[in-house]
Amino acid sequence: MIYAAPLKMNKLDSAITKVLGKAKYFGIYDDSTNEIKVIENQDPSGPAFFNQLKAENVDIILTPHAGPGAVNGSMKFGIKLYYCGDERKLLLEAVKEYQEGKCPEINAQNFEQYH
Repeated sequence: MIYAAPLKMNKLDSAITKVLGKAKYFGIYDDSTNEIKVIENQDPSGPAFFNQLKAENVDIILTPHAGPGAVNGSMKFGIKLYYCGDERKLLLEAVKEYQEGKCPEINAQNFEQYH
């Protein structure tokens, strides 16, 4: 499984940011190889980042915020969105919480509570 989360800085130990499409960076973690990397968001103006994440084979985005554009993009590109909470955390912490079943899915029926 390959996970992504919007990051504040271009650092492996950067905290997840509350913005999604406008994030400057994304952390990407592949649990099959245990590799983590940070990529720059090539178009921080909205849901166009899904093209980049799809090219990285991302399956799941862990985020504290998602609006209707993100929900539409996730459906279009087949990348699921999950709420990772509002408190400060790192990508690997959010992945662990997801794997423990602590992150609810964000979808068209419930996104307003995460917007």
